[in-house]
Order: sequence, then structure tokens, then C-alpha cells
Amino acid sequence: MKILGVEVAAGPFRNLPAGAFGLCLDPEAPNRGEASLTLDIVDYGLPDPAALRATLDALRAAMAAEPERLFYVGCRAGLGRTGTVLACLAAEAGIVGDPVAWVRAQHDPRAVETKAQEDFARAWAPPAA
Repeated sequence: MKILGVEVAAGPFRNLPAGAFGLCLDPEAPNRGEASLTLDIVDYGLPDPAALRATLDALRAAMAAEPERLFYVGCRAGLGRTGTVLACLAAEAGIVGDPVAWVRAQHDPRAVETKAQEDFARAWAPPAA
């Protein structure tokens, strides 16, 4: 999928492709040390909003600096936490419509697993200019 003109892939963090910029959302991922960025989110949980904002700011900056690089977002299964963060990134990137539906169409129909994650992602707003 493309976000901000950059190729973004997602799934279980253990599947991080070699050379990709990795955002790991699973504090227990065995290859967490290979991540370029980390954001700890408990399984089926929600990210801390301030930490998510800082992480997405750093991710967008890296995407702008290396638009030719593959960016990979992952947690244990690559669905709930990953889908939530992708939906928030999509909302910040100005992708029109429902960010949850967009992630489900672009990544996996099971993405964003809980009602709380859906509500969180749909309420996420771009940072104030």
C-alpha cells in the first residue's frame, strides 16, 4: 500500500523484510532489536496518544527522508495494533474516508480488531498545523 507516496507493508513483525524501515508495536517481538522505531502497545490494546503522535511524526520524517525505502509496520499478528496505527497514519496522511475501512481494504479485512481500536482510529486527527 502507498501512504504519502511511500510503499508501506505490514504484518507480523517477525516478517520484517531485510533493509526495510521497521516500526515494531509488539514489546515481546523476538526481533524487536531490528526495529528502526518502537511503540509498545499491549495486545488488543490502544497506543498512548502522545507516544503515538511522536512515533508517527518520526515515521513521517523518515518517510520523507527515504521515500524509496520500504516501510514496515508490525506487531504479533499484524492485525489489531498494526491496523490501528496504519489507520491513524492514513488519517494523518489525508486519506479520504473511513481510515479503518481503508486499512481493511488495503491491508487485511481483519485489521483493527476491537471496537475500541476502531473508535480510536476513527477519532484520530492530523496534528495541528
